[in-house]
Amino acid sequence: MSLFDAAAAYLSNASTIPTSNAVKLELYGLFKYITVSPLPASSRPSLFDFAGRAKFDAWTTAGNTYTTKADAESRYLEIARSLGWTEGAFLPEPTESEDIWDSDDDAARPTKNSGESGGFGTSVSAMARPEDQSDDSLHGLAVSNDLQRLVSLLQKEPGINLNAKDEFGYTPLHLAADRGHSSIVKFLLENGADPTIKDEDDMPAVELAQAAGHEGIVELLNASPDRPN
Repeated sequence: MSLFDAAAAYLSNASTIPTSNAVKLELYGLFKYITVSPLPASSRPSLFDFAGRAKFDAWTTAGNTYTTKADAESRYLEIARSLGWTEGAFLPEPTESEDIWDSDDDAARPTKNSGESGGFGTSVSAMARPEDQSDDSLHGLAVSNDLQRLVSLLQKEPGINLNAKDEFGYTPLHLAADRGHSSIVKFLLENGADPTIKDEDDMPAVELAQAAGHEGIVELLNASPDRPN
């Protein structure tokens, strides 16, 4: 068994390895780079396929970051070691690695914000987009619908860019509109958020709200003087 196979077996079968969603997704992207191809052959999943989109982006990031399979394996082993794997201590290799790494079975989906899972197989591939994990960033607060902390953030950082895009190409307004957080949408608009900005699929926030059926937010965005034509 190669070092990579041993590390993958350990991460797939270890009972409890607490780590962040970002690390899990990086492992997923590296695993697909090494075992399948440097880049995914399919098109990027739609905005509403959170798990598929996150996996696609993680795989694409790996392909755009590493020039050789050896480099990707080196990074994979580095992460595995940081999570407790050693060359002489690995678990038996899984018999169906593709099922382990690619299953979207809801039973394998980690609890929101738990920070850990029953191994790295299904929990990696079933991960929701990273921004679904609550945090104190501008985008994280827009997702978690925490208006009080968002107000506090702007008081502390009055020059913060409300139109900044995250790694997936979404502004805080995109995220709040998609999830139906009307108070966040209203606050962002009142403080200068630009509703005309489009995401990587060429969609402004109002189109995301329409697609998700959030009519109240559609009205808010359409009432904005800077609404898209």
